[in-house]
Amino acid sequence: MKPDSNSKESHDDVDYAPRSIVAVPTWTDAEEKRVVRKLDMILMPLLVLGFYALQLDRSNIGNALTDTLTADLNITKDDVNTGDQLMMAGIIIAEIPSNIILQKLGAPIWLTGQVLIWGTVALTQAWVTNVHSFFATRFLLGLFEAGFIPGGQYMLVLFYREKELALRTAIFYFGNYFATATGSLIAAGVLQMGGIAGLAGWQWLFIIEGIFTLVVFLVFVLLLPRSPIHTKPIHGYFDLFTSREREIMHDRIYQEDVSKTEAHAKITFKGVVAALTDYRLWIHTILNVVSIAPKGGLQLYGPTIIRSLGFSKVNSNLLNSVSSFLVVFLSFAIAWASDRTKLRGLWCMVAFLWSITFGSALFGSSNKGMWTKYALFTLLSSGNALSQGLNDAWLSINTRSAERRSIGLALVVIGSNAGGLAGKQLFRESDAPKYAKGFLAIILLYAASLPITAGIIGVYWRQNKQQERELAENNQDVDEQVGRNQRFQL
Repeated sequence: MKPDSNSKESHDDVDYAPRSIVAVPTWTDAEEKRVVRKLDMILMPLLVLGFYALQLDRSNIGNALTDTLTADLNITKDDVNTGDQLMMAGIIIAEIPSNIILQKLGAPIWLTGQVLIWGTVALTQAWVTNVHSFFATRFLLGLFEAGFIPGGQYMLVLFYREKELALRTAIFYFGNYFATATGSLIAAGVLQMGGIAGLAGWQWLFIIEGIFTLVVFLVFVLLLPRSPIHTKPIHGYFDLFTSREREIMHDRIYQEDVSKTEAHAKITFKGVVAALTDYRLWIHTILNVVSIAPKGGLQLYGPTIIRSLGFSKVNSNLLNSVSSFLVVFLSFAIAWASDRTKLRGLWCMVAFLWSITFGSALFGSSNKGMWTKYALFTLLSSGNALSQGLNDAWLSINTRSAERRSIGLALVVIGSNAGGLAGKQLFRESDAPKYAKGFLAIILLYAASLPITAGIIGVYWRQNKQQERELAENNQDVDEQVGRNQRFQL
């Protein structure tokens, strides 16, 4: 039932849109489960593969540094840091414009084009010759990777129901975690190719991983569905889904929220301004800035910290990968629990408490042995960004406009990148080898994430209560109307 038009001002504040309801589903639970399983076998691997390629191309500069990159280009590590900052600047600058283009063209077309463009840039890094070409390729890489992560999440919103979204968002992030875990292992082999065809090992690394990304582009062209109702990939020659499956995919999302069936929404200047002035999007963004900052430092200096415990250079890199595999398991478990309970903020808090617990134990472990310290460091690092997928899914679920959802997802990804960039300053040379100040800062950042999360829960709780009051004032059945998926999830 539509809200009273006379209450428009308060409705805009609460931001719940009237949802079109398919009163009686025309499919069985068994049919829906088969459709979801098929989506999990087709759509999810494609998006994970794209994220994996993105993270490989973004992070392989760290592996290239262990080869002769700086000597061959006559650059310093400060130049490399500047190049990394330029890449981040490109991401931040282009994140929102990229999502506006995505809404104009449709997510599959734009995401596929992005993979082609950034894959080409990643490949051309093999032939940079000086600091200027190095800076240019790093900036362009960030510029054209921008928007892929929120774009992938937007695809998930099109195809999956709210109760399925947190788990699929966590699976989407597996591409990130798995690239972090395997990138060093791949590089260890590829860098041994130095000298073949007169190319250095770092050049072969950029060539092979750039070509891999271009292969991912071809896979996207062949297989990536466009929307629940138009599932043919962009080539248009064949379809992996039947008409019955398309009907179920579309109607089950339409039943939940009609705005989520919009493959590409109309983006207006007024809508962008409304999104950018929506404080709810900003508090989700702030949560990512604060809670992702520890990841930036732990990821960059992980091998160095482990080596400072007394392990060899080779073993430090191998041992550092353990936490990346562990975070895959933990993120899956916490996302599953979030979907089962339909609670988002609570499980974000659980993730923060995990990190605070092991961070505090590590901070007080100065008299412990190297293996104890390593175990505590690994458990702390395994909590890296556990809340990121939950927070992103939380925003997606509670944003009732395709236009605002797209901008909001771009903002939280900007927040993640900004937090990660700031976090790289947590561990300073003057604090080595114990890095006591760095670990204390990490504990405080996770502690600060708790009241921010509680604040977000409070905002949505208050707006649920406001909605109930308005329905009661209009003599509508509160339990019936609010029960129709119109509650904000806490």
